[in-house]
Amino acid sequence: MRRAASLALLGSCAFAAPVLAQQSDATDGLGSVESENPFGRDRNVSVLERRRPAYTPEPIRIGTIELMPRLAIGAGYDDNLYAQPDDRIGDAYLRIRPRISLVRPSPNLKLSLDGELDLLRYAGRTSENATQYAVNAGARYTISKSDTLDLSLRNGRYSQERVSPDSPDQATRPIRFTLSEGTATYTHVFNRLRVRGVLNVESRDYADSVTPGGAAIDQDFRDHTTYTGTAIGEYALSPSIALFVAGSLNRRDYRERIGPVPARDSSGFELAGGASFELGRKARGALRLGYLRQDYKPAEFEDVSGFLVRGELAYFLTPLVTITGTIDRGIRETGVNGATGYLATNMTLRADYELLRNLILSMGGELEKRDFNNIDRRDDRWTWRASGSYLMSKRMALRLDLQRRTQSSWGATPGRRFADDRISVGVTFSGL
Repeated sequence: MRRAASLALLGSCAFAAPVLAQQSDATDGLGSVESENPFGRDRNVSVLERRRPAYTPEPIRIGTIELMPRLAIGAGYDDNLYAQPDDRIGDAYLRIRPRISLVRPSPNLKLSLDGELDLLRYAGRTSENATQYAVNAGARYTISKSDTLDLSLRNGRYSQERVSPDSPDQATRPIRFTLSEGTATYTHVFNRLRVRGVLNVESRDYADSVTPGGAAIDQDFRDHTTYTGTAIGEYALSPSIALFVAGSLNRRDYRERIGPVPARDSSGFELAGGASFELGRKARGALRLGYLRQDYKPAEFEDVSGFLVRGELAYFLTPLVTITGTIDRGIRETGVNGATGYLATNMTLRADYELLRNLILSMGGELEKRDFNNIDRRDDRWTWRASGSYLMSKRMALRLDLQRRTQSSWGATPGRRFADDRISVGVTFSGL
């Protein structure tokens, strides 16, 4: 289950949308299990959700519009820039990320618009420089006390990480792609029952790269549009627990291919049931179990099916320590030659400690297991992170971030084995 954390701390520490910052970095934000819930489960507040009025940025108010400017500047060092098993090449980098957000608050129609630019510049390896951007727009229309309609649009240009399994080994520059997405969500709440319908359309367009010898590396075969429809019904047995059922259908349309490899068009579904809950004053979370399947149109491609599990749990060890765990298993698209996709299982565990009112320490780990379809390959990727965020004032925050990422791969066509370490420091200026 995907959650969007709405955190006061996020505005102070950083402002990056996840897709803009896949690598851990001192200009990133920090996530958490949200406490906002229609059934009022808010007896506990996590370390990252806790309000800090003395350190929360204040927007500039222009009539009914709230304007929030932010600027994050960071510098760091990556000791294995190309994610190679041997002959590691490192480089220092500078990252500048301005963002501006506009919000028109209203009880009936709330409007929002924000844009972010992400400039990544390396000291020596200028081929790895990236200029990314993202523009997001949203609207929440409160039709009645029981009915709401949420609309969101996104468009952005991104650079794929070298550590990604989809990144070609011989490419002289990272793969760039554009992403456009639109989502509509209708929610109806009646007494103890909440039902939601979600329609989502996402389109990705990948740019080609070249080898050191000048040969083209085709990436057009990855261009596709995904259509997804989801329905969720949730019933509260009590203020502390609710049961739900969820189902979704998707269609993934690739561009027509000319040549021996056909387009990887497919359709699939997910069916699941589960519960969201609050366990006294110590824990809050959700768990979804079910079945997923993806059927590929070309006969030479194998279909994928398996057990679905998605869950998250926030454990409030003390008022100053929150431990958060997540698990997510689903089918992902890939750019690896010969594979139609992979079954990914992600597990994370993180601890956040409020050492001081304005000093938050975090550390955690993530294991991502990939089982590729149509080829014999399995990957295990471990990521370890530690960070510290020091809120100096409403307008300024400092952050230190450490990350270690390793990957192992097995099978007849294994991927790369590598280890990559990164350290970065950053400062964020927000609001007035």
